[in-house]
Amino acid sequence: MILGLGFLILLVLLFAGIPIVVSIGLAALFLLLTGPVPVNNWTMVFGQVTVSGVDSFVLIAAPFFMLAGELMNTGGMTKRIFRLAEAMVGWWAGSLGQVCIVASMIFAGMTGSAVSEAGGLGLIQIRAMIDRGYKKDFAAAITSASAIIGPIIPPSIPMVIYASLVNESVKDLFLAGVLPGLLMGMALMVAVFFYAKSGACPAPTRFSGKELLIALKEGALPMMTPVIIVLGIYMGVFSPTEASLVAVLYALIIGCVYKELTISNVVAALKKTIDFTGSLFLIVAVTSLFGWTIARHGYLDELNGWILSMGPSPLGFVFVMVGIFLFVGCFMEPIGALILITPLILPTLKSLQIDLVYFGLVMVFTLMIGLLTPPVGLVLYVISKIADISLADLVRAIVPYLATLLLVLLAVIVFPDIVLFIPRALR
Repeated sequence: MILGLGFLILLVLLFAGIPIVVSIGLAALFLLLTGPVPVNNWTMVFGQVTVSGVDSFVLIAAPFFMLAGELMNTGGMTKRIFRLAEAMVGWWAGSLGQVCIVASMIFAGMTGSAVSEAGGLGLIQIRAMIDRGYKKDFAAAITSASAIIGPIIPPSIPMVIYASLVNESVKDLFLAGVLPGLLMGMALMVAVFFYAKSGACPAPTRFSGKELLIALKEGALPMMTPVIIVLGIYMGVFSPTEASLVAVLYALIIGCVYKELTISNVVAALKKTIDFTGSLFLIVAVTSLFGWTIARHGYLDELNGWILSMGPSPLGFVFVMVGIFLFVGCFMEPIGALILITPLILPTLKSLQIDLVYFGLVMVFTLMIGLLTPPVGLVLYVISKIADISLADLVRAIVPYLATLLLVLLAVIVFPDIVLFIPRALR
């Protein structure tokens, strides 16, 4: 009864538009004060649990990867990535639509943030497509859909957070995203190909070997970023947290080499990162308290027992959770949902012997789709503003690409080896 009231308070506050930090914090405080096990000195417990929730070395990586992405957006790397992608696939059917996807896949290997990718690379892509005669709704839709590849291909900010919650290897989670991320990109490219064959896209440019060589030369330094990050982690040169600092340092160096990174750009990037970090760590803190109160009063064991009493198969449970994630993603920001839900279902995942790396990839993938669904789809709002297109028009245009991503998600769920092949091969 008390747990139900706690969740009711949370849902009412969220639907009322109260910030997620306040909503979760008030619900957690209610559970803390009214649970079956009395808590003396609740203020001390509140402080200790919230502080310990953010006391994680792994979590430090998230804001630094965010900072690296912001520096890359303003340090000359983004436009060079776009030019390289254009030289590689700009002559294919769908031309700049294909370029948009390839550029997103390359940029994904540098930041791990869908919103950073949409706000930086998306601005260049949409302007280029509109200038070349592409329909505005198509430009906005394919840019939005390809942006969510960012948190799947390593590095990935949500994967870092998930790893800290379930005590899994960040390296394995990063490697798990390689094949699904590539599959997402290829599936979207096929969708753009068929769209182009309908005659809806301008004619592609001709292939130029000379232009490709020039673009490769200019894009060589940015292209080294994912190589340094992934190989450095895999070979044990540095930890994922240290890799985030390396990414920031490398972005600063490249920005200086290109002479496009100014003091004002660095300050602006720091401000955005501070805003992101403050929001993230506050959510982690209050969600830790929420999870602690539930565990303290035995609700996690009850929830686990109730689910297991229904006799679900591991695959059946995954499908049920995916449905829940898709629903929750429509109303809650993905990272907040990730932090809130993961501790609640962790005992069940272990009881059903579901691989935590596999489930983490499925969970992050599903919640990232929430960035493309109203009313809380952050990527939709960013792209809508950049492209100067109504949210309703953008939602209509993105439906085919959203359906494509859902088919990829289905393949990932049904065939776990897509996720686990590389982590297992490289252990």
